Amino acid sequence: MTETIVQAAQPYITAIVTAIIGVLATMVIAGLKQVQTKVDKWLEARTIAAQRETIHKVAGEAFALAQTAFKDLGGDAKLQEALSYALKQLGSRGISVSAQEVQAAIEKAYLEYYKNKI
Repeated sequence: MTETIVQAAQPYITAIVTAIIGVLATMVIAGLKQVQTKVDKWLEARTIAAQRETIHKVAGEAFALAQTAFKDLGGDAKLQEALSYALKQLGSRGISVSAQEVQAAIEKAYLEYYKNKI
């Protein structure tokens, strides 16, 4: 008799276990999606920060190059040489930014240089 009850209940038990597994799987997938979203945002922020650091480093190099290698040129010509160098270096590193952003970073390096001289 016990076997008959178990056999009769087997399809119901299987359906309930399958439903529970489905709900748990859905919860796990939703949790993983939230974690993935947070990780993606963190990585994006970290990448942007690393790129900003690289942009400012290259801008400093570009400023130094213009000050030494192109010291006989006027200010605008030096800036153009620095800008050309920086854009080329950033492009080779896979960082795509506007010339205006790079110019701002070069000018920041210029201001920091002269602020420290005073």
